[in-house]
Amino acid sequence: MINNIIVEGPDCSGKSTVVERVKNMLHWDSKSLHHFEGDQFYRYLKEYSINKKTVFDRSHFSEIVYSILWRGGNPFSNCEEKILNELCKNKFLIIFVCPELKVLEKRYKERNFEQQIKLNELVRSRELFIDVVKNLPILFYESKDYQELDSLLKKVRGIVK
Repeated sequence: MINNIIVEGPDCSGKSTVVERVKNMLHWDSKSLHHFEGDQFYRYLKEYSINKKTVFDRSHFSEIVYSILWRGGNPFSNCEEKILNELCKNKFLIIFVCPELKVLEKRYKERNFEQQIKLNELVRSRELFIDVVKNLPILFYESKDYQELDSLLKKVRGIVK
């Protein structure tokens, strides 16, 4: 049974749109799991355990990617990462939002605010995300148009209800 949904992917990929649309369609809550200081394993374990019918904007997968990119390495031991991955594989629907690189770059350049991530880091983060989720059961969304988004929402509705 699906308890929660994780929406993951690099910056500028369309995650926020997916989170909002899925949340509204299912009448679920949403919660951002961006980085906070502290013990990351217990933080994610707690969030995954206490929340039900929640669409998560980011997860421990982002924690891994951005820790490698900005903080010098994976914050989880192999055992901790395996526990979190297994929990997500068994109880969550994981939507991986990952457009082509040229789309990410275009969206990045069109944003009217300074972003934490730099363009060259965006390219690397996309590669890291693909590597982190490659062995997980994901629902892949390329985020190319609204017709694809409608198709994704139908798939989600069929899986969750």
